Amino acid sequence: MELTFLGTASAYPTPSRCVSCTALRYKDWVWLFDCGEGSQIQLMKSSLKPGKISKIFITHLHGDHAFGLPGLMCTISQNNQRSEPVEVYGPIGLRNFLQVSLGVSRAEMGFSFVVHELQPIPEQLPPELWDIDKVEQCSLHPNETPGTIIHCNKDLIWTV
Repeated sequence: MELTFLGTASAYPTPSRCVSCTALRYKDWVWLFDCGEGSQIQLMKSSLKPGKISKIFITHLHGDHAFGLPGLMCTISQNNQRSEPVEVYGPIGLRNFLQVSLGVSRAEMGFSFVVHELQPIPEQLPPELWDIDKVEQCSLHPNETPGTIIHCNKDLIWTV
């Protein structure tokens, strides 16, 4: 098992540190935890192969944890021969963020993907500046398989 820190800066990247992104490699697969801007560049500097990423976990939707995701999805698509979809997990709103980003840029994927969203409990939601819950859901991306909404159990654990 190998852990690679691709970004360790918080909210503000520096010339020597990108924002949040950590990769866990085990045998033939890679799981990514967060994907701040610059993650794809850091990934290219590492010994990790983008096409080996099988799961991406976004902890929360602040930009320093998610703004790199659309670009990374396009990087994974380059010269990719995968048969299994990339699974993306994160809070409610992640799918909409990815849909809008990939949709307005007309990004075509050379692989399929699925977005699973975790439903937060009310105590986890910040006060809203505007009502984002009423944003209309986009149709599926041509390469997207429908995902699920994951609710926590009585012990407040989300099983992914």
